[in-house]
Amino acid sequence: MKHTDRRPLSLAALALAALLLAGCGGDEGGGGAGEGGTTAPAETGAPAQDTATPDDSASPDDSASPGEDATGGSASPSGSASPSGSPGADTTAGGEAAVVASAVAAAEDAVGGDAQAFEIGREDSPASWQVAVAAGDREHELYVSEDGEDVISQEEEGSLDSDDREKLARVQVPLEDGLSTALDTVNGTLDEAQLETEDGTTVWEVELDEPDGNSVDVFVDVTNGSVLKIDR
Repeated sequence: MKHTDRRPLSLAALALAALLLAGCGGDEGGGGAGEGGTTAPAETGAPAQDTATPDDSASPDDSASPGEDATGGSASPSGSASPSGSPGADTTAGGEAAVVASAVAAAEDAVGGDAQAFEIGREDSPASWQVAVAAGDREHELYVSEDGEDVISQEEEGSLDSDDREKLARVQVPLEDGLSTALDTVNGTLDEAQLETEDGTTVWEVELDEPDGNSVDVFVDVTNGSVLKIDR
C-alpha cells in the first residue's frame, strides 16, 4: 500500500487552532472592551437636576400661617375700634356733662332775653330733659330732646315765687357748671338738679345715679363752684 505524507496537514491544523485560541483570549481579557476589542464608552451619569434641597426650601414652620404676619405675630386689623358701650351712647362723665349743658343752652336760647335755667330733670317717657327757666319774673317749662339738641315743647308757667327769685339772685356759677362739677366728682348719670338751701348756703343740689344703682346727692356752692358735701 502506498503511504502519503501527513506532516503538512498536521502543521496547518495546529496553526488554525492557535489562531482560534488567540481570538478567544482577546475576547476574555478585554476588561470592559466591547466586541472586536474596542472599549465600551463609559456610562454617563444622569443630568444633575437644579433643585433645592430640603434644607434650602422653606419648611412649613417657617411659612406664615393664616392670621399671622411675617414676624410670627398675630395680624390684627388696623383701625378697629374697641367696641365699648352701646352704639352712639357716650356714657363718660364728660359726655353726660356735654349733653346736659347742651340741653340747658337749648332751653335758654328758646326762651331768649335774660333766660336762666334753674332746674333740670331726666324724663323717661318720652326720653328727654325737663328744664325750668327763669326770664324776668316769669317761669318757663321746656322739654328738650335726649341728645340736648332740640326743644320739643315750651310753655310759660307764670310768675316766679319769691323764694326762687332770692336764690337766683345769689347764683354766680350757672347750672351747667354746677352739673359739670358734680359729674366730675361722682361717676354717675344725672337724675335731676335744682336750686336748694343746704346748711344756710344756696347750692345746686345734683342727684346722680351711680353705675351700681345707688343715688348720690352732690351739693355745689352757687357762689364759688366748690362741692359743699356729698350724701350717699
